[in-house]
Amino acid sequence: MAAKKASAEGASSGGKNKTIIFLAVGILLGAVVAFGVGKVIFGKSKEEKKEEKTLPEYTIELDEFVVNLADGSHYAKVTLAIGLEKPLGGGEGGKLEPKLLAPIRDTVITVLSSKSMSQLVSGEGKEKLKKELKEKLNELLGDEMVKEVYFTSLTLQ
Repeated sequence: MAAKKASAEGASSGGKNKTIIFLAVGILLGAVVAFGVGKVIFGKSKEEKKEEKTLPEYTIELDEFVVNLADGSHYAKVTLAIGLEKPLGGGEGGKLEPKLLAPIRDTVITVLSSKSMSQLVSGEGKEKLKKELKEKLNELLGDEMVKEVYFTSLTLQ
């Protein structure tokens, strides 16, 4: 009879241990789920924060470009603006000095004329062109001056 009593006490003790383990696992699982939901709802990942762009402080609009494309039978008529980190040059009325304007226009014409119609028709092609213009203008101006290139008008024919 004493053996039955000891066996019953051991069984009830084992049941309590299982309950405690299940309870601990449940609490831990709930905490993980709550953290995940909170992160999705309230937190932004580092990639999302990097994607948020701030507009450049200064923007300079360039005159229209009409350029023969590399394939020979098409041309592009483009007006663009460049977003700058800081003011560039000291021309009157916010315009570029001629000593800066000529090299900038030359760079844009050189890049545009190296492209074919098929390269520029798609949205992806236009984005690649913006990126290349930004890189080439930064090579010219230095110090990562150009933050963004904007097409204000683009006609391909």
